[in-house]
Amino acid sequence: MTSKPKEFTVDPKFEDYFRERIKQVFLYITDNCNLTCTQCLYKPWLRRNGEIPEYTALLLLEKLKELGAIKLSLIGGEPTLYGASNGHKPLLAVIKGAKDLGYEYVRLDTNGQFSPELLERVEFKMLDEITFSIDSHFNTINDALRGETSFSMALENIKKAVSLGYKVDVTCCVHRENVGRSRDGEFLIESMIRFAEKIGVKRINFHPLFRMDIPRDEWVGETDISLELWLELYEEIRKRTDAGRYKVQVRIPRRFVTREEFNESQEYYGYCPVKFGERVLVHSNGLIQICALRIGTPWAVARFDARGIFWKHETNELEGFDLRTPTPCTNQKRNFGEVIPLCISFKPKQNEIIWQKLGWERLRK
Repeated sequence: MTSKPKEFTVDPKFEDYFRERIKQVFLYITDNCNLTCTQCLYKPWLRRNGEIPEYTALLLLEKLKELGAIKLSLIGGEPTLYGASNGHKPLLAVIKGAKDLGYEYVRLDTNGQFSPELLERVEFKMLDEITFSIDSHFNTINDALRGETSFSMALENIKKAVSLGYKVDVTCCVHRENVGRSRDGEFLIESMIRFAEKIGVKRINFHPLFRMDIPRDEWVGETDISLELWLELYEEIRKRTDAGRYKVQVRIPRRFVTREEFNESQEYYGYCPVKFGERVLVHSNGLIQICALRIGTPWAVARFDARGIFWKHETNELEGFDLRTPTPCTNQKRNFGEVIPLCISFKPKQNEIIWQKLGWERLRK
C-alpha cells in the first residue's frame, strides 16, 4: 500500500456546502468492468484501468464521515474487481475501514460476476447489503443486455449470499424487453417481483430507462421505454405494493406527476439531492458529483486527488441551479407533455435508511 500523504485538505466551499447535510457517499471505486451492458450509464468513463487508491479512498471516507455521511455505496465499474489481482485486499480494507470509521450502512452494488469465495471473507461479511444487478428473470433477456451467461453466474452468487445470511437486494432496469405484459396480461415486472421473492432477496429496486434529452441518451442504446406504458405500470405496481401484495420490499420511482399534483405538494415532489447536499458521487477519474444524470459529463461540484478535495470552479454543477425553490427535475431536458419529471431517486414510501432519516414522507400534503 502506498504511504499516505502528510496532509489531506478539504476546500472550505465544499465543507460549507455539505457539512451536516451530506448523508451518503457513492464511491465509484474502479472504472474497470467485466461486462459490457447495453444500457450502462457509465460507458464514457469505463477506461478499464482507473481506480481510487486504497489510502485515498479511506481518507475521502474519513472526511466525508466528519461532514455527516452515514451510508456508503461501493460501485464501479464492477467493485469486486477492485484489488482483485491482490486477493481483493484493497476492497476488503475499504469495507472494514468504512465500518471502523462509523458508517452505519455499507453496501455494495455488483453485477454478480465474481468468485463465490469472496462471499466467505470475514471483511466482506461486514457489508450491510449486497445489491445484484439483473435485468430480467429470463436469462435470454438479461444476457442480451448484460452479456452471455451473466444471469446464471449472478443467480448462483445471489443464492449463495442468501444462504450465508447476507441482506440481498436486486436492482432491475425497466427497459423495452421487460416493460410489457405476458400473454395472460400480467406485467413482466410483476413476475420479476415474484422471482425475487422466490430466490429469497429482501428488496427489489427498479430503474426505468427514458430518453431525457441529456448526454447519456447517446450511449445507453435502444433500451428506453414509452411514457404511457410506464405510467400504467407504475400505478399498478404502486397500488399492489401499498396493499401489501408482495413479500419482498419494492422500491419503484414515481418519476412523473401532473403540474397540479406538483403544486399541491411542492416541497415533497421537489426532492433534489443537489439542492440539499444529501449525497456525493465520487468517481475514479477524480470528479465529485451530486446528480447521477451528470455522469459522463465534465459537470461536477468538486474534484479530488491524493492531496485533498478541491472546489470545481469551471463547469460546476451548481452553476445556474435554483437551490432555494422546489422545482421539478431541471437536469432532465425533455418535454414530457402533460406530466413533469421528478428526481430519478424519488421513490415514495421506500424503506431505505436515508429516506427514513430525512423523514421525507412527512412533507407530503
